[in-house]
Amino acid sequence: MEQKLEKQSQAAARERGVQRRRRQRLTQQAIVEAAAKLFARDGFGATSLDGIAEVLGVSKASLYYHIKNKEEILRLIFLTVLAVSEEPLRQIVESELAPREKLWKVIEHQASVAADRSPAMIVFYREQPHLTGPFAREIILRKKAYERYFERIIEEGQATGVFQTDVDPKIVAFGLLGMCNWLSQWYRAGGQYTPLQIAEMFERMVGSGLVRELDTGFLKI
Repeated sequence: MEQKLEKQSQAAARERGVQRRRRQRLTQQAIVEAAAKLFARDGFGATSLDGIAEVLGVSKASLYYHIKNKEEILRLIFLTVLAVSEEPLRQIVESELAPREKLWKVIEHQASVAADRSPAMIVFYREQPHLTGPFAREIILRKKAYERYFERIIEEGQATGVFQTDVDPKIVAFGLLGMCNWLSQWYRAGGQYTPLQIAEMFERMVGSGLVRELDTGFLKI
């Protein structure tokens, strides 16, 4: 009997050691990546912390060592996507390019972002309603700052006489983002057009309505 209890104790100690080593190897990034795949496949509501822990091969207690709850993981996914998307956009807006060229580049950038079917991007475009309280407000503010980059380009183009001045930059920015972001709902890789080709079509559409007629060099294709 004593030998059996000793073996059980040793087995329990080994298991605790395994869990401790797994917890030490576990990172926030690994949790975010695993959760993004499950959220994209099954939806945020249908995914549990137990399921995330099982995929990672750790206990739920190990997850709590790195994150507070499932909603915090969702927040981290959103922040990861925004961080990756924001920096290229900022560089374009703050570059020395002419407003017209900036506009084409941000359309291409946003079309590429929206056409990305990685798990994190799928979650980003689908699961925002599950963010609440401070998390929701944080993401809303980050998105507003993102939209503001588009407005700045329109305002710059209007100030230099390149773009029509009888349109509201905010509304134009919403239109551009809506047009590009809708790719997240219908675009599939391997289809008839690449994201760049679609972006060029969008540029033609925008050029016909926003760029002043006297600027004859706006069409790229």
